[in-house]
Amino acid sequence: VLLEQATPDPGDYHPEPEWYFLFLFQLLRLKIFGGEFGQFLGAMAIPGAFMAFLAALPFLDTSSERNIFKRPMALIGWTVIMVFILVFTVSAIINRHFLD
Repeated sequence: VLLEQATPDPGDYHPEPEWYFLFLFQLLRLKIFGGEFGQFLGAMAIPGAFMAFLAALPFLDTSSERNIFKRPMALIGWTVIMVFILVFTVSAIINRHFLD
């Protein structure tokens, strides 16, 4: 039994990454990341810089203090990156309805 003939039309399917990559997907939707170089910045350079910053935090903040509130470099760095990820993830979830 054959099914109906396949067409190259994608229909109403909108591929989307899993929730833990939604912030990167939303970052690439920004107009400043249009074009080949912009996509490289949005997909590789900026996330890579964030990861390098997180990896460098223990070396940048060499205080022996264990209390996070007495280590402003670590607290600010972690907070900025988490807020960035949260805002872009929530923005991607909200914008799902406008793409349909």
